[in-house]
Amino acid sequence: MLTLDESYSCSDDDALERMHALAEYWLAKYQIVTTWSGAKATIRGKVMKVKFDGKLAVEKGHITAEVDAGFLAEKLGGKKYVQRKVREYLDPTTSLEELRARAK
Repeated sequence: MLTLDESYSCSDDDALERMHALAEYWLAKYQIVTTWSGAKATIRGKVMKVKFDGKLAVEKGHITAEVDAGFLAEKLGGKKYVQRKVREYLDPTTSLEELRARAK
């Protein structure tokens, strides 16, 4: 199980929009499907033959996630990759438009 708790300093709405942009990127690049219900989402897909199934929440200054991905995901650096991408998409120096353009 991969867990993530990443804090952010922008508004909850901005962080949510940025996580939507990240989900769009992952859909375009890896076919990872993210289904949103307000500020919470389920994540499902397969990358490099590793199956992902988890939950994500954007609230109160934190992005939290719990993803069942098996031991192979950790061995392949999955958690570090996800942390890096979340931090990259929360970076206020990159505009939301720039982030969304990455999914095309």
